[in-house]
Amino acid sequence: MKEYVEKILHYTAGNLLQKIILIVLLPVFTHFLVPQEYAVYTNLVVFISFASLLYFLGFQQAIFSYFYQKKTPEYHFTMISSIFIVIIVFGIVLSIIIIAFRVELSQLILRTKDFAHIMIWVSVILFFDVIYGMVLSVLNMMERSKQYILVGNFKHILLFVLLVAAAIASKFSLETIFILMTISSGLAALVAVGVMGSIMQSLAHEIEEKKIFSIPLVKKLLAFGLIMIPGTFAMLILKVSDRYMLTYLSARSLYDVGIYAIGYRVGMIITFVNSIVSLVYFPYAMRVADVSHAKKSFKKVFNAYVIFGGILGFFVILFSPEIFKIFINKSYHEAIKIVFFGVISNYLYGIFNIINLSFYVKKRAGNIAFAVGLGAILNIVLNLILIPRYGIYGAGIASILAFGLIVVFNFVVAEKTYPVGYNFILVIIPVIMLVLIAAIPFFVQYELYQTFLKIGLLCIVSIICYKYFKRTGTISQILHQP
Repeated sequence: MKEYVEKILHYTAGNLLQKIILIVLLPVFTHFLVPQEYAVYTNLVVFISFASLLYFLGFQQAIFSYFYQKKTPEYHFTMISSIFIVIIVFGIVLSIIIIAFRVELSQLILRTKDFAHIMIWVSVILFFDVIYGMVLSVLNMMERSKQYILVGNFKHILLFVLLVAAAIASKFSLETIFILMTISSGLAALVAVGVMGSIMQSLAHEIEEKKIFSIPLVKKLLAFGLIMIPGTFAMLILKVSDRYMLTYLSARSLYDVGIYAIGYRVGMIITFVNSIVSLVYFPYAMRVADVSHAKKSFKKVFNAYVIFGGILGFFVILFSPEIFKIFINKSYHEAIKIVFFGVISNYLYGIFNIINLSFYVKKRAGNIAFAVGLGAILNIVLNLILIPRYGIYGAGIASILAFGLIVVFNFVVAEKTYPVGYNFILVIIPVIMLVLIAAIPFFVQYELYQTFLKIGLLCIVSIICYKYFKRTGTISQILHQP
């Protein structure tokens, strides 16, 4: 039990630091970049997210499902080395292609060729990030939380320092941002490779004959991972395609993208809980999937996330006016009213991920991909209909409805595939509460006294939650081992 409490503390500290860095950087971005420029930054970051799917070749999902198929150092050594050989070779090829077609990609992504030169930096970032990201996936599956947090936070802290230094020197621009991202990604990749090298050496000492590359194993991993790419691609469409569609369909184009991206970004604070569940619980869940108490554990995590994720989402929406007034330039304050779109969408996404444990246990990647594909199609159709009429509000509504669809769909299918006994009614109540609290900024003008009332409410809820954890021992129950 002590082992998992330590892991939770490690991941909590690391993810909390990342969220703090995110919030602290928002004033810098919104001070130096107008909404249209922030939209360019957003669209390029979105492109990096999409392109990284091809760079990873689905290995991140495959390693999650297959890492503990055999629990021997020989198997782990061969799997890790095989994956890195493939992604490095493939990554070089893809980065060369991006550089060759940088003008066309700039026109497609940003509706202008003016930023084609930044695509060179983007191609390098992608190559470094795939190495860095794969190392983090391996560390997570090996449940090495200390190393995961050290490696993971190195990149974020370094980029934070570089961006702040650029802001102080008044050298903050779009090109500067991506140059500094390239530097931080490159150095982070070097650190990650160093950590991975030490792990491989320790594994090598435990085996007599090292097998660096296995074609059958790579084929098995690709057979699972490549199926996941369309599903992950569809998930990214669910998460970020609204930025691109606002670029082309909204009357205010890039301006709306900038406003929407900031509002959605603040709403993503809730992903703090999503990350803790994924990093701490998911590797454990796969390791004990064949144990009798696994389903009971899945259900308890689901219930805990629904309750405490909903509470966090509630307070993110409630304090959104304060977040904007303290951290974000006035030119972006229109986004206060759309924070709830990011909160509810990411809350539903967290529920979706927990439900998908059933499919990972049964090695049914197609079920996940199919559900996400349906959601992506619905999202695109709704964006086409709603954005021309309602702009950023249409994009937000489309996002919530699409995430709601995939949660309901996979809930039904998962309970037939690997019945856990999730209580879906528990999901509906928090979502309704989040929608109701989101209506406040539309009808109530902000006054300072409201902040003190909110802080009082936060203190009361925090005390109740603390007493609940202490009385029930929720973490101990979830991670109970026979």
